[in-house]
Amino acid sequence: MRLLACALLAVIAAPQEPLQVAQSRLARGDALGASRALEGIACPAIDQGAARAAWLDARGRIAWQQGRTDQAFALCMQAVACAERAGITLPAHHAALQPDQTWIDAASGLPPRVLPTGESGEGASLAKSLAESPEAQEEAGAWLRLAARLLDPSRPAVEVAMPAENAKVARRRVAFLQAALAARAGDAEASVAAVRASARDAAALQPLCQWFEGEALLRRARPDPRTASLRFVQCAATLDAAPWLRASALRRAAAALETIDPSEASRLRAAADEETP
Repeated sequence: MRLLACALLAVIAAPQEPLQVAQSRLARGDALGASRALEGIACPAIDQGAARAAWLDARGRIAWQQGRTDQAFALCMQAVACAERAGITLPAHHAALQPDQTWIDAASGLPPRVLPTGESGEGASLAKSLAESPEAQEEAGAWLRLAARLLDPSRPAVEVAMPAENAKVARRRVAFLQAALAARAGDAEASVAAVRASARDAAALQPLCQWFEGEALLRRARPDPRTASLRFVQCAATLDAAPWLRASALRRAAAALETIDPSEASRLRAAADEETP
């Protein structure tokens, strides 16, 4: 009995790998502790698939919890592609914080609370890094180049073949990214229909679809700022576990109404300030 107790104590006392420490702290919402655990730990090489995916995922979630939404988007997209390439499942840390909400949406293979808001000013550099990543050079990861264009619309257009009919997850992911890009390009009627279709196919993506629908309505030939503002508010209302994105959505809603309803815009900005962690 004494030997068993000693063995258990030895296991408990054994030092954990930095990635394990970071992931366990992220599961508790401790972004600062996770960041400290990874200090000095470089991204593993492409041939270390599982470790590389875990590192990218941890860095992405740290950025997400700290409100660096563009960086979180770039890292989390790459982590998804890397995990799929390595045949592993990313940890469901978000489920530990919100039991009814997982981190990765099973229908689309995307983290539905990660969104490039464009507020960082780093879109071009992040897009370049994402598009040139080893994962994006492979056929199965070509969709990352679509994600890179969401970070930097000036990047060259890329054709990504829709996956085979039986690859539902990959097909829904590509369809959503293409619809989001069309929304930002101002093709309002077609893109609004496309993002709504994405929300029907993958319900967890509804907040992101509402965001891009709002952007499309602001970019069409005859903008509809009131409906666009409503979509951003609806987006914020459903992002209950993503305070930084809620605040960003409310700021977008305020900006849409600035010239036609200053008092409502002011109210929305105040709401955004309250939401900012």
